[in-house]
Amino acid sequence: METVLSLDEQQSEPSVETPADPSVETPEPNEKQTEPEPEPEPEPEESQKPDEKGSGYWDADEMLTQHFEQPVRFVTYRGLMDLDVKRVKMYTIWGKDAKGGWRKMTKLHVLFAFPKEKMPDLKPHIKVRAPLKAENLQPIETVAERYSVDDELLEQARDNKSNVTIVTRAGYVLNGLIQQFGKYVLYMRIGEKMVIVYRHGLYELTVDEQPEDAS
Repeated sequence: METVLSLDEQQSEPSVETPADPSVETPEPNEKQTEPEPEPEPEPEESQKPDEKGSGYWDADEMLTQHFEQPVRFVTYRGLMDLDVKRVKMYTIWGKDAKGGWRKMTKLHVLFAFPKEKMPDLKPHIKVRAPLKAENLQPIETVAERYSVDDELLEQARDNKSNVTIVTRAGYVLNGLIQQFGKYVLYMRIGEKMVIVYRHGLYELTVDEQPEDAS
């Protein structure tokens, strides 16, 4: 059974002092009031770089910091986290919460993200599959064990403008159109708004045979 996502029941964000979401780490004492120093990370492989072919330049990290209106709402396995995103690295996201404190979030725990102010527009298109949510599934670290979606299927869905239904491991059900995709994320248009969906959090993906704009 699927129920429409309720804004009221999804407002329990982790607090700064005692975060309830394991995906959010409390900064060290010397990082609470000042911006963290950059940490060296390996350069991404060629396959990890944004795709500049086809429908244009797509970069999820750049979208979070430069193109999304702030704060960004991150939907995680345990609830919501709203951050004014300041820096995104290969595995982590840095930002400031509503209290102005620095927070670091692990990408692996993020299911999808969008500007917080777009929530009213997205709400009708996001549901919750209660039985799956009750299973309390956790992130999968091993790539081989994750749900895999064939890129050819995604390409066909994008080109045909077919409606796609995505179910995340936390039970969220999203309906929309694939705008573009990369090795790690899907870019979806849901309720006319852009949403970044992380492929590591997928549980199921189905494509309607009939395109949305077909007569």
